[in-house]
Amino acid sequence: MNTVTSNAKPDFVVNFQKPANTEIKHIGGHWYLYERTSKYDPKIKRSRKVSGRCLGKITESGLVPSRNRSAEILTASSLPSYHLNDVVEVGAVNYFYQRTGDMRDKLKKYFPDSWQMIYAVVLLRTIYDARFRRLEVHYENSILSYLYPDMVFTPPIVKNFLAELGHQRNAISSYMKESLNQMGDRFVLFDGHRLLSASRTMENAEVGYDSKCRYKPQINVIYVYTLGDNTGFPAYYKQYIGSTPDISAYTDILKESGLNGNGNVVTVVTDKGFASSDSFDILEGSGLKYIEPLKRGNQYVSGKVPSSPSGYDDLLSYHGRAVQSKKISSENGVDIYLFFDTQLFEDEISDLASRTEKHNNTVESSRTRETKRRSNNKGRLTDEQLAKLVPLTVKDVLADKQEMGTITIKTNRTDLNGEQIYAIWKQRQNIEQYFKTYDDTLDYESSYMRDNASEEAWLFLNHLSCTIGISAIEEISSIGQSKDISLKDLIQTLRKISACRIDEKWTIPPVKRSVQTLGNKLGVDLTQFTIPL
Repeated sequence: MNTVTSNAKPDFVVNFQKPANTEIKHIGGHWYLYERTSKYDPKIKRSRKVSGRCLGKITESGLVPSRNRSAEILTASSLPSYHLNDVVEVGAVNYFYQRTGDMRDKLKKYFPDSWQMIYAVVLLRTIYDARFRRLEVHYENSILSYLYPDMVFTPPIVKNFLAELGHQRNAISSYMKESLNQMGDRFVLFDGHRLLSASRTMENAEVGYDSKCRYKPQINVIYVYTLGDNTGFPAYYKQYIGSTPDISAYTDILKESGLNGNGNVVTVVTDKGFASSDSFDILEGSGLKYIEPLKRGNQYVSGKVPSSPSGYDDLLSYHGRAVQSKKISSENGVDIYLFFDTQLFEDEISDLASRTEKHNNTVESSRTRETKRRSNNKGRLTDEQLAKLVPLTVKDVLADKQEMGTITIKTNRTDLNGEQIYAIWKQRQNIEQYFKTYDDTLDYESSYMRDNASEEAWLFLNHLSCTIGISAIEEISSIGQSKDISLKDLIQTLRKISACRIDEKWTIPPVKRSVQTLGNKLGVDLTQFTIPL
């Protein structure tokens, strides 16, 4: 019996962008990229195709170059060489370059063969455009083309770059771990983030609802965000299948990140979706402290919610809103706090009232329609079904809502009081600012990557860009300009500064006084060319 092998091209072959003068061949069940030339044939009096050497194997992760052609493919003189412009953008590159020396050193350490490409791509996407297809034009018009010359950003090269970077999860993890575990006393925030995927071939993407109620394919990314000395930055991430519960991903990333105290007081702060007996065991086994909220109806709070304000121990003010606190348990080095937040109560009672009104209106409409149908002997509901259509009363609505407006927090930071515990837990808002920068400012909300490896590379490049962005936001805040200058404002202002090359010497034309004033506040001399070429 003969076996027939289909020659139908899979998606990764169809979508492969082959360079000029090449062709794709299907041999032995695999797909290969070959050189192709044309030669005039006098017998047929026209040119015919002539196949050359094999350049590599086409896989779902991109082109895997042949051993004898690997270096040639990446550096071949036949690849496009970019014209070096005499007038290029320098302001934004100059600003970020001066502030990312540590990043360059770490990239050299963990990615010795590709750190320049990684760093250049990160700056290009941070300063100019998130889309990979525009790297080429931005590179040509940036001082980066002089700082890191002879880089190639054709689609095949970029695709291969992403595939290779995405397969280096160990190096990516090591890069992030170095920063994560070298700080002193600090608070570490954990939170999940859903990213949309526009690819039908992404294995980790699954259809579901995100925080904006969009029912689309998405992946789940768990992020670790570190706070210390009034600063914060994204420290570690890992991607998961879209349907992976936050709690399952949380216990996994705790193990992988190797987060530990190392003699320092490291306190993990999460939302209520992360708490479980397994996670508490991991935290305590790693010498970590924690401040974690528990779901309502937990064993500690059941039957212990005060019925009046006088049942609480303390009254504190948080950003102008009243919050009451009560320590309801303290044993085995663990404290359980119950907080009543008046603003949270008002929000929840308003939402409950709205949903109750909607329910009662629906009930009334259904009863009216059914009564009319029955008057015409066309009733659709049974008497039992009709009897169940009754409006809700205030007593019904509030019967099981004793914990409304409350937050229960479990912590082994027994050295802190209730007011301190609550204030620290509310610092979770810092990571919300990070996700806003991630999604909106830098435009990383949606991915167009086609496989898990390229997605991993995309996430890592996003991570590096956001690290740069958050640092800039904090610097803007440090000079008291947060209300007047956004990260986008800063980048757009600095991009207006260009450098001219005349007789191999670089000069920067005069800048507007407002731009120079901003530079002075940031400690950047915008009239000087400081990038080492």
